[in-house]
Amino acid sequence: GDKDVVVQKANSGGKVFYRLRAVGFADLSDARRLCATLKAQNTDCIPVVTR
Repeated sequence: GDKDVVVQKANSGGKVFYRLRAVGFADLSDARRLCATLKAQNTDCIPVVTR
C-alpha cells in the first residue's frame, strides 16, 4: 500500500516473467516479511538492499 513499485517484464531462458521492484521498506527485515507472504503463495521473492 505505501510502497513505490515498478513491474518489469523480463525474458530469461526463452521464458517471460515479471519482476516486481518495491521500495519504501523500513529495513531488510520488513522486506523479508513481504517475501515470506509471497513465498507462502508460491511466488519467488529475493529481498535485496539497494545502495
